[in-house]
Amino acid sequence: MKRAVLTFLIIIIFNITLALAASEINITSNKMEVFESEGLAVFTGKVFAIKKDLKVWCDKMYVYYENQKGKKVVNKIIALGRVVIEKGKWKAYADKAVYFKKQEKLVLEDNPKVWRDKNLIEGDIVIIYFNEDKSEVLAKEQGRVRTMIYLK
Repeated sequence: MKRAVLTFLIIIIFNITLALAASEINITSNKMEVFESEGLAVFTGKVFAIKKDLKVWCDKMYVYYENQKGKKVVNKIIALGRVVIEKGKWKAYADKAVYFKKQEKLVLEDNPKVWRDKNLIEGDIVIIYFNEDKSEVLAKEQGRVRTMIYLK
């Protein structure tokens, strides 16, 4: 019983610290594991994360962070399994997404589909540069890129 309470308190303290260090990133899931020496938190089961206007739903999420001056700073987030992402005018579906915080870059793989407003892009890999308000779509080997653009 004491161990369960201690684990619960550690989880609460970790979440509060992570939220403060990352300017309010809130993550909910069925399970969380923290590997402090690796700078990694793993969230499993019905994961939902929100930071300002960035929202992510997925089956599993890896949050990589580092300690800087006593604070936890998120560097990278990997979302796996039925990933849905919304940020501003962007909405994306994929089975894998990697978000690089410093570059404000999102890399989507495994059947990605991305909408900006009504416009759709598909390919093997879709990269979104949020700071530059642009995207790049790549095809592997013999694959093709597909887009559907609505003209005014």
